[in-house]
Amino acid sequence: METRTPQQAAADFLPRVEQVLSALSITRESLEVRANRCEGAQGEQRDDLFYVWVGLRGRAQANDIAPQIEAAHARWRQQGWDIGRFRKLDNGGVNLTATEPATGNTYTLDSGFKPDPDAYLAAFFNTPCFRSPEGQVAFGELHLPPT
Repeated sequence: METRTPQQAAADFLPRVEQVLSALSITRESLEVRANRCEGAQGEQRDDLFYVWVGLRGRAQANDIAPQIEAAHARWRQQGWDIGRFRKLDNGGVNLTATEPATGNTYTLDSGFKPDPDAYLAAFFNTPCFRSPEGQVAFGELHLPPT
């Protein structure tokens, strides 16, 4: 398990998230970055173990979020990512979760939400677990300085 502060881990992770998002034609409605509790190797809960979670809500103005997610699936497969979930929903939505092998980061893109299943996107991005060199982590929303 690598050692980083939550701020360091988030600052390193966000450019990778932005790279994934740059391939999508969406309008962002919200983006949240959090430090969440992680389990230790023995399943224990410790105050110094965390992962970075990024949640995004967005909208494809062209009502084409499902084809965009399908294109991400094709790219990630071609790049050798581990596809953990890829399914098409009855309402036309698509769910995709993949792990980037080089980093262990996990990316989830989900569509099919009311009232506009062709447009709405919920995306979740997670790092692997880290140990904070500072000890106890202040879990919750992270506020990073602007870049």
